[in-house]
Amino acid sequence: MQLVAIMMKDIETARNARAECAAMARDHLLTLEDAVVVYKEDGDVKLDQAVNLTAAGAMGGAWWGVLIGAVAGIVTGGAGFALAGLAGGAAGGALSGWMSDAGISDEMMKETAAALEENKPILFIAGRTGAPDKVLERLKPFGGSVVTSNLTEDADKRINEILSAESA
Repeated sequence: MQLVAIMMKDIETARNARAECAAMARDHLLTLEDAVVVYKEDGDVKLDQAVNLTAAGAMGGAWWGVLIGAVAGIVTGGAGFALAGLAGGAAGGALSGWMSDAGISDEMMKETAAALEENKPILFIAGRTGAPDKVLERLKPFGGSVVTSNLTEDADKRINEILSAESA
């Protein structure tokens, strides 16, 4: 997984850049594992997650609960098993989603963003691409500069050159 944290000019721009990353994932240019807009508001660090893991877990758990409950209902003749499975699965899935921290570590993002100015966001992107030139071309209109990454120094420099070309 490649990780890049890009300082953006404002929260709206960071959210739009994250939406463009999601569009690139749908276009198969990017395998997006996580994309989070992090900013400070009223002195608190805020994590604007792209995916609500609690809701996703609840939905997944609910479907599995209905399926298992329906099978149990067919086998035993009890119609209430599907409803009980739905409720139990949703609760279990929500708990599982709430407890999991998939993608980028929340603690690492909070530590990185602790020194931010109010409403000055960082867009954290975790994923992979086989077409870095195409990805950078689509992110170019949003501008920004690399704060940290697990890429080479040359790659960071190249990203900064491309992103800063738009804001120049």
